[in-house]
Amino acid sequence: MSKKFFIIFLFLSFGSFAQELPPMVNYGPNQYSAGNQNWMVSQAGNKNFYFANSTGLLEYNGESWNQYPVPNNTIVRSVKVVGERIYTGAYMEAGYWERDIFGKLNYTSLSSQFSDLISDGEQFWDIEFLDGLIAFRSFGGVYLYDPANGKVSKMDNPTARPISGMFLLNKELFFQVVGKGLYNINNGSPKLIIPYEQLNDLAIMHLYTQDDKLCFVSENSEFYEWDGLNLKQFNVQLSQEIGHPNILCALNLSEGGVILGTVGSGILQINSKGELINTFNQENGLFNNTVLDLYSDDSGNIWAGLDYGISMIDPDSPFRSFQDNKGDLGSVYSSYEIEGSLYLATNQGLYLRKKNEEKFQLIEGTKGQVWFIDKVGENIFCGHNSGTFLIEGDKALKLCDRLGTWLVKEYDEGIYIQGHYNGISFLKQETGEIVELPMLQEFPHSSKFIEIDENGYVWVSNEHKGVFKMKLDDSLSLPPVEIKNYKFQDESGITSSIFRFHDTLYYSSRKKIYRYDKERDLFSEENRLNEIIAGIDRISGKMINETDKPKIWGFSNEGVFAIEPAQLSQDYNLEFIYINQDFRNIAIGYENITRIEDKEYLLGVSNGYIKFDLPLEEKELNKIRLHEVTVNSLDSAPENVEINNAGSFDYDHNNISFHYSIPVHEKYLSPVYSYRLMGFSSKWSKWEANPVASFKNLDFGDYTFEVRAKMGDAVSETLTYGFRIERPYYLSNLAIALYFILLLLIIFSVHFLYKRHHKKVAAENERALKMKNLEAEREIIKLKNEKLEQDMANKSRELAVSTMSLIKKNEFLTSIKKKLKDSEESPKVKSVIKTIDKDISEEDNWKFFKKAFSNADKDFFKKIKAQHPDLTANDLKLCAYLRLNLSSKEIAPLLNISVKSVEIKRYRLRKKMNLDRETNLTDYILAL
Repeated sequence: MSKKFFIIFLFLSFGSFAQELPPMVNYGPNQYSAGNQNWMVSQAGNKNFYFANSTGLLEYNGESWNQYPVPNNTIVRSVKVVGERIYTGAYMEAGYWERDIFGKLNYTSLSSQFSDLISDGEQFWDIEFLDGLIAFRSFGGVYLYDPANGKVSKMDNPTARPISGMFLLNKELFFQVVGKGLYNINNGSPKLIIPYEQLNDLAIMHLYTQDDKLCFVSENSEFYEWDGLNLKQFNVQLSQEIGHPNILCALNLSEGGVILGTVGSGILQINSKGELINTFNQENGLFNNTVLDLYSDDSGNIWAGLDYGISMIDPDSPFRSFQDNKGDLGSVYSSYEIEGSLYLATNQGLYLRKKNEEKFQLIEGTKGQVWFIDKVGENIFCGHNSGTFLIEGDKALKLCDRLGTWLVKEYDEGIYIQGHYNGISFLKQETGEIVELPMLQEFPHSSKFIEIDENGYVWVSNEHKGVFKMKLDDSLSLPPVEIKNYKFQDESGITSSIFRFHDTLYYSSRKKIYRYDKERDLFSEENRLNEIIAGIDRISGKMINETDKPKIWGFSNEGVFAIEPAQLSQDYNLEFIYINQDFRNIAIGYENITRIEDKEYLLGVSNGYIKFDLPLEEKELNKIRLHEVTVNSLDSAPENVEINNAGSFDYDHNNISFHYSIPVHEKYLSPVYSYRLMGFSSKWSKWEANPVASFKNLDFGDYTFEVRAKMGDAVSETLTYGFRIERPYYLSNLAIALYFILLLLIIFSVHFLYKRHHKKVAAENERALKMKNLEAEREIIKLKNEKLEQDMANKSRELAVSTMSLIKKNEFLTSIKKKLKDSEESPKVKSVIKTIDKDISEEDNWKFFKKAFSNADKDFFKKIKAQHPDLTANDLKLCAYLRLNLSSKEIAPLLNISVKSVEIKRYRLRKKMNLDRETNLTDYILAL
């Protein structure tokens, strides 16, 4: 028996070693930040996944993980999504989760409804939904929750024994009672389906129908069918083949097969014929070998809740991969398939998997670096680190010991050219035998890529020196008849290559493709291929030409791409196969891809290979979803806001972040996102894998956030979210109104102050003008006064002259009169004397004098009359003469009196003026 199981173990090991499996994606506890164990899986209508995790409910939206512990912080054993609710069961705890307006899940406990129905220590292991009721299963019974009225009832149990399992099949609810059999619920009451006498101690782990018969898988991987009377085992050989591993879960597949989740043996995929077709375990990529639950999502992916982590298998993927996790094969540098047998040239040797065999075997003598394997002419050649081998089935015959063979190509009929680490050599086929020819002389350069053109020229691409063009003679060993070296400035040749496409020679570096121009004998970057690859982020200049088809392959960070002629035009078609470099990870410059069948390709990677068929089916993208919107002020914690309604946020909360995702669960292709914020910038961001967009210190105003996703060449619909940043308080409507009022006040104040200032300036100007006018008037007055003074002086001089003339005249007449009196008095003399007296006392003389005096001193008489109104006309005459500062002697002739009489008049005048003795009369009159 032990030998039998050892043989089975070896079979499974070898089978897993050579399995080509669909892609698997693993999620570990460090990635989702929760407990190791995941007891159950469920998917919601919004494409989110939920896991019953050992630390709570675990949510995955395709990009990020969220953990929600239950109130008593126990292990969540079961989860089921029903509509918008996520129901969970745990230790002494059951309830449901609903999403709030902020996108977060909130829990509603139903424990109070169960409190009178359950026993201490019960755990809820299963949840199902049927006829509007939620069924919770613990070992103690099945409990039905009615969401309509919020009531919980316990289903009748025909026995007090534990219930070991509950199953929903064809809209019927089944449950197994330990030691009693399998029941279903019929019209609210338990009905026995398979009695214990038939089941015995078999524990049912999975229930399904096949050919209208009720079937199940037991916990030790045995298959049974029930015909209504008898229980019959089938797939007996399969159960023995897989070694009867314990299983905790199973899942039916759409094509009729079944998947078993085992304890310690991983996942076993069985087809409808009962044949084991795939084994998923830790050796070939599964995260853990103990499977707690299996779930098929709406895309056909299989999710496995594991004892450690989570794994996802994509059984419908066009990709199949062989992973050498043990390191037995190594990196695949080249491959070739013939009649179902597959050769792999790796960094550890040449391996062969024969048709219908399960494992690869190392071909004896080929251990080491193998660079090349292909059929050239009628022979299969292997380029090895130690030379060249001829491959016949599983045998390798060494043809030459030259240092390192990069490749072998057909040079002429029966002649093969070899590119070595240090030059070129030839092989020649003669009478059924291949013989080695000497090395080409004086060409010691590494010859990794070789092309032969229609004129017989040999073209060699060297990593450091560019491209060589050689014409060889018939000896094939002497120096080339002619040789030319083409160099490419600023282009590293380490990963460069040459290739022929459409009967044209090309040289390819990592950045550009150059076309050989025969007319000008040079390589030009002006060609259509260079235009096509211009926007591709290539990791290498290596280009691979399919041997019998006009199609070339290149390699970029995002994947591999093919270029081939278009059918309906003279242009070329570009096709991308999105397998990220992280999954290929082969040494740069050693990328390889081989067409092994008409539409099937094998891509060599660092730890095995990936197969796929062309054309790939385009998958429709799901809608992009917004999960969370947060806002915060400077240096404060983010606050969740509503995600379904446009938001309006305070100016202080002008830092906003958006969390979004698109449900994509491809291994080799991840979505990338591009976004923009209308109102901030209309330019889309570059495509990035980051599912978060953040904006800092936004100004107030209306904004619309737009985001879209891209997977491969497919672009999703655009998701939009509108929001507003309110004005700051200092720019609110009230503040603006206050600012307006303040502005009006300022304008009014400025106007008032300006007006006042203007008035002040005008007044000052007017005052200045008046001062100027006054000064002008003063100047005029001064001028007038000066003129008047001059006139007065002139008149005073005239008055003085006339007065003196009058005095002289009177004195003269008086002297004549005196002389006449002394003479004989005669009538004539008396008459003359009389005439003289009349002339001296002539009133006209006074009038003339008065007029002249008034012109010289016109206000004098007014002033003196004002002060001394009692003065007579004679007194005024005397005052006038005194005003002229005339002496008594000079006044006497004018009055025709004696000097003594003048003194008497002066004395009398003083009396009338009431002048004291000390006051001089003349000075007083002059001072008036």
